[in-house]
Amino acid sequence: MSGYKNFAVAGAGTIGIFIIDELLKERATGKVDKVVVLTRSAAGNDAWTVKGAVPIVVDYNSPSSLQSALQGIDAVISTLGGAALTVQGPLGDAAKAAGVKLFVPSEFGGDTTGRTDGVFGIKNAQRLRLEQIGLPWAMFFTGPFADWIFYQPYFGFDLANGKIEVGGAGNGVTTWTSRTDIARYLVYALTSLPESTLHNHVFKIEGERATVSEALKGYEARTGKKLDITYVPVEEVQERLRKDPTDFKSFLALVYELDGTNGPKEEMNVEWPEFNPQGVVEAMVTYKP
Repeated sequence: MSGYKNFAVAGAGTIGIFIIDELLKERATGKVDKVVVLTRSAAGNDAWTVKGAVPIVVDYNSPSSLQSALQGIDAVISTLGGAALTVQGPLGDAAKAAGVKLFVPSEFGGDTTGRTDGVFGIKNAQRLRLEQIGLPWAMFFTGPFADWIFYQPYFGFDLANGKIEVGGAGNGVTTWTSRTDIARYLVYALTSLPESTLHNHVFKIEGERATVSEALKGYEARTGKKLDITYVPVEEVQERLRKDPTDFKSFLALVYELDGTNGPKEEMNVEWPEFNPQGVVEAMVTYKP
């Protein structure tokens, strides 16, 4: 057993809330002792307290604030995203100073190993920073959230209103995993596997691999709803990204079109053969905001 029983989660948003809930389920069984939720504000935390979590207000610009919050914590799980990724560095430094045994950086997407471009490059650099300070890490590559991404107009997917924009022909194979399954796998790993497996290890999680077109056709067949789908030529998507390297929508569209998997299928879910995740269509129809 890993012996990890005390956890701190930074970020209670899109994926963080699912991880916190899964940790609290294991707390109810006695497998987890403590679940700390790091938050910037004292407001809006009553629901976590009722469920058994311990919200702690921190100042990410204050090393002493972070170190105090992380006392007695075995593993820190970062689900920070966007601009908030910048505070993952100070959080890692504080975790090392506080004696934390494992740091899970905010990955939960495509394979960032060796990348230097965009947000993938930022995440890779932060993982290398953990190595530099001697803090063991565990990375979880999951592909896009199958129960979420298709409901995000920002990325061209708007299932709620039946309108979809696909970059390219939609025929590139992609790894899709629901947030519930990501949380299940992560918490299983951190509470059940030995440190020798966890430390500096890459976990590749996959609910199902399918093309965007296959996922959309499956959704139509399952629900009986006809989608309004627009296809943007891949050359146009590439030109958009050339003009604006920060265009994350176009960046992801090219990932899905060219290769959205995180490696060969035999490398997926190897640490938990009994995983039994949702398929992409099942996740799509069980979306919860």
